[in-house]
Amino acid sequence: MNKHLTWAQIDLSAIRHNFRVLQRLAGIPTATPGVAAGSGKVKILAVIKADAYGHGMLVAKVLVKEKVDFIGLSNLTEGIALREAGIKTPVLLFETTLAEQAQNIIDYELTPTICTHELAAALNRYAQKRKRVVDIHVKVDTGMGRLGVWHEEALDFIKKLSRLRNLRVQGICTHFPSADTDQAFTRRQIRDLENLVSRLKAGGLHALYVHAANSMGLVGYPNKILNLARPGLMLYGLYPRPGLEEKVNLRPAMSIHSKIIFLKRIEKGRSISYGRTFIASRPMTVATLPIGYSDGYLRGLSGKADVLVGGQRCPVLGRVTMDQIVVDVSKIKNPRLGMPVVILGKQGKEEVCAYELAQLVRTINYEIVCSLGSRLPRLYKKA
Repeated sequence: MNKHLTWAQIDLSAIRHNFRVLQRLAGIPTATPGVAAGSGKVKILAVIKADAYGHGMLVAKVLVKEKVDFIGLSNLTEGIALREAGIKTPVLLFETTLAEQAQNIIDYELTPTICTHELAAALNRYAQKRKRVVDIHVKVDTGMGRLGVWHEEALDFIKKLSRLRNLRVQGICTHFPSADTDQAFTRRQIRDLENLVSRLKAGGLHALYVHAANSMGLVGYPNKILNLARPGLMLYGLYPRPGLEEKVNLRPAMSIHSKIIFLKRIEKGRSISYGRTFIASRPMTVATLPIGYSDGYLRGLSGKADVLVGGQRCPVLGRVTMDQIVVDVSKIKNPRLGMPVVILGKQGKEEVCAYELAQLVRTINYEIVCSLGSRLPRLYKKA
């Protein structure tokens, strides 16, 4: 029996479905050196950082069963947690770190992203002690302006790394900051990366994997240089921009559910919630729901969002508080205590999607699912 009044429902079968869709998208011929002969496919690195975008690390176990090639995480803490959960699939850490973490990276058999000589040297020293050769990926900055060696300086940087005998440059990567908004800039990034790989190849340096493609990159930028795709958002059934649902059939994996815990009649002129931002213009019936900004339901949704009750949209009235919201259920026939409510997801013919909520608060759907999924109790529907 479900003991929760508000919870996140995670459909693991949707994760499996979406992964298979992304595999098909990535299944294009590639001329990049290093892909297994005859495979004809780009490999998949599934991004499950930030607790799998709020969906939880059970997602990793579904992906392992699907024989995912790589798993992508943000940092060492996430990598250690995955290893301690028994996951043995190759794990790439996207975030570079300090030299002091070199030992843990190697001991937990994680693949680091490198963009400093200090970390590379520390890894090489410890790998030498352990008589190991450690795979690394080099981060090249082609326009993100965050982590990575500028692409103009990357050739010399990688040449120096190649002299460290206990490190092996397995991959070269960059990141698309505007794949969904600036196609010309993104294509220029790909060209800069192609140029770097060609120059490395001419100097006898080969990386097994070249990668940059996030969800939008995978869908919108077919090319011959990238052979390790990095889908994140689409893995969870969400789209990086509107319109893609017409091209790619994904299933949202997360839905948010609640129950009515209180009902009352509000007369004309009565106010609701902090600041009295809502004053009733007519008599109405309102319901209180046990979800608020402490649960990741953003305060910016105050007076803007709808929830679903009885298959109908019911607007949020007044400000979202720490633990509750109040919604208008005047049009619902016989509302009752314990009546199910959908905060995110489908009910009947209606749907409240993450993109809709994101638009209301001028953010991105990534933030919606990460906020809600990371704070609420999660219940899983098995794959």
